[in-house]
Amino acid sequence: METKQQREIINQVRKMPELADAFGPPPLAWQTVLVFLLSFIGFGLSTYAFFTEMVAPFITVPLSAFFVFWSFTPLHEAVHRNLSSVSWLNDSIGTMSAQLLLPGFSSGLYRYLHITHHTRTGQTDDPDIKFTDKNLLLCWRNSAFMDVLWTKYYFSVWSERPVAERAQFTLGLVLYIAMFVVALSSPYAVEFSIAFLMPMFLGRIITVYLFATIQHEEGHEQRHDPLGATSIQDAHSNLFQRIFMLGQSQHLIHHLYTNVPWYNYERIWQVIQTKVPGTNISHGGYFARNKKAFVPKG
Repeated sequence: METKQQREIINQVRKMPELADAFGPPPLAWQTVLVFLLSFIGFGLSTYAFFTEMVAPFITVPLSAFFVFWSFTPLHEAVHRNLSSVSWLNDSIGTMSAQLLLPGFSSGLYRYLHITHHTRTGQTDDPDIKFTDKNLLLCWRNSAFMDVLWTKYYFSVWSERPVAERAQFTLGLVLYIAMFVVALSSPYAVEFSIAFLMPMFLGRIITVYLFATIQHEEGHEQRHDPLGATSIQDAHSNLFQRIFMLGQSQHLIHHLYTNVPWYNYERIWQVIQTKVPGTNISHGGYFARNKKAFVPKG
């Protein structure tokens, strides 16, 4: 299907009266706020359990990493202004949520990097392109050190960015480095590594794997193939799978309509699949990055 035809279908769905309430943020998305609270409460309880020797490190690290992964969704929603129609509240919750995954980052700063990804998905100048390498081990390494990759990218466009944003970036970077210097040179370096550093790295790998590695591939550009450049993972997923992924089993819907909150993806997917030929939808899997045609139910 030609790009123009794809965009016509996308726009047609966008204008459907019965889906009007699925687009745009409510005054406050309680579903996303709940994820934010559960992420930090869960991370806090996991850390407490480790320090009180209630659980072993090999349980603490993956458990805390899961909550780091979940904490990305409030940040991601805030970046797209889908968390709240109140701007300062939207960005404040997003910035707080960023601190488990990307300490020192703010909603505004990540917004620039992430929106650039959306406008360049699959292109060689996509800031997230290194998360989609054919070598899975390289993807995981790049994911763990996403802060390094994004810092390098930001410096490459330094002169193009506003002065206030550059100042914010510099302050965040200084505080971020200072945190590691102080923590790793303290008598509690091992505890810090187990309770925070290792879950952060593993949480990044999980997040990027589910949001980028299995969803996109270099050379499959959204500007040319908006319906096929993003895989839709487990299109027939059940409620449990959708809750675990926080809607990203329908990540395609996010790339088609960035102003849709994550909990409304399923509604739009049910409509999209009735209007688009199965051969135009890329259907992947949690453990398979090879794309294949989507086969509709029934």
